[in-house]
Amino acid sequence: MARDSNLTEVEIYGQTYKIRGAGGKEYIQQLADYVDKKMKEISNITDTVDSLKVAILASINITDEYLKTKKELERAERVISEKIAKLIQELDKLTIA
Repeated sequence: MARDSNLTEVEIYGQTYKIRGAGGKEYIQQLADYVDKKMKEISNITDTVDSLKVAILASINITDEYLKTKKELERAERVISEKIAKLIQELDKLTIA
């Protein structure tokens, strides 16, 4: 029974799923809501009702968003690292002088 208390019931594209995962029920619901929203967007854009096709297209769309965000984060981390290195060099110059 304790395992069932970790289940979160969500609805995605008209289907109900019981999902167990890390992050708590609110987080699982947030994930499900996002997937549901993306599937509905894809369905409206493509006029497709085939849930498998919609799910695949939505997963490609979500993956595209993820990879673009990851790339931007990596770029920002490089820029920050470069700025930190320059600041350290400037501090070193000041402490030597």
